[in-house]
Amino acid sequence: MNEEAELLVERRGELAVLTINRPHRRNALSSTLLVSLAGVLEELASEGEVRCAILRGAGEKAFSAGMDLSALPEGIPEEVQRRIESKGPLQFGLEAIEDCPFPVIAMIRGYCVGAGCETSMACDLRVGAEGCRMGMPPARLGIVYPPEGLHRFIRNLGMPTTKLVFFTARLFEGTEALRLGMLDYLVPDEELESFTEALAREIAANAPLSVSGHKKVLRILDKRVALTEEEREEIGAIMGQALASEDAREGLAAFREKRDPVFKGR
Repeated sequence: MNEEAELLVERRGELAVLTINRPHRRNALSSTLLVSLAGVLEELASEGEVRCAILRGAGEKAFSAGMDLSALPEGIPEEVQRRIESKGPLQFGLEAIEDCPFPVIAMIRGYCVGAGCETSMACDLRVGAEGCRMGMPPARLGIVYPPEGLHRFIRNLGMPTTKLVFFTARLFEGTEALRLGMLDYLVPDEELESFTEALAREIAANAPLSVSGHKKVLRILDKRVALTEEEREEIGAIMGQALASEDAREGLAAFREKRDPVFKGR
């Protein structure tokens, strides 16, 4: 791919390194990038040669700083557009990570925030550099996060830690993120790439059908709890009420103006 592509793909034998290539936006996720990610994972799966993938951000500042709401989708084929309409581009891309047959390791340097943090939770393992920062800011923006995203955190962190992460909207430094289970490994910055690749190659050396089989079965087990239609409607109403509130407008304004928000509960 050319250097202007939002997603770079590098093949290293049985490994694939996928790089979110939007450093000018701290690797914020765009709809186009998420669709490209899903397409690349599907293509790699169909080829059957990749046994493990590493997902990383370009540059030194961020794995991903969240969802880029200003980036409009471009060049998405009509048939793919129909597939993402019911889920939205973020869930479309993250489910592609979860459903692909080989493990995906998030290699985290710098900021890993919001939808970027959720992206790391969709990966099978997370390796962070000591200087990384992870967190979920919805409570500082006055919004309620979607249930699919909350479930990813509950699955990885458990209910008590998920409450801590979302109630405080705190940015957790590497050591604290490791303690909370947001990371599986924390390594010195200069060792991040070599450690992550060694872990990926250790996985790739195992029996492919066994590894992919375990990932598939664990994914099936993870889907056993489903929301009822009544519960989905209730959650939608809660999210809509928060999104339409004065606090949500204040949270967005404070974010844009780089100041602390003043919330009034209405």
